[in-house]
Amino acid sequence: MPSNKYIKLISTLPQRQTSIITQLRTNHTLLNQHLHHIGKSKSPYCPHCPEKIESVLHYLFDCPQYVSERHILSNALQCKANSLTYLLTSKNAITPLMHYINSTGWFKSTFSEVSKE
Repeated sequence: MPSNKYIKLISTLPQRQTSIITQLRTNHTLLNQHLHHIGKSKSPYCPHCPEKIESVLHYLFDCPQYVSERHILSNALQCKANSLTYLLTSKNAITPLMHYINSTGWFKSTFSEVSKE
């Protein structure tokens, strides 16, 4: 069951953002780890780092493909940008996180620009 804090957070967000945050929190994303698990991808590995599983953690924190996007996120949130909990539960993290997601282009095929309503 989602916490009251999470329900309060998502109640203020556009549907696209709510959907992305929920997917990231539950690991039910368009990333290869989940797609492979449900039989929609041949491999769970990152297309940019073939030796690494493409998980939410890899996408947000480790993939070298997104180093410049991650740098912008880190500048906006400082050390809090390294906390998955903060990124997915703080109202202050939503806008920088959505900018990161938009700039990586990873969810555009499903959600278009997620920072728009």
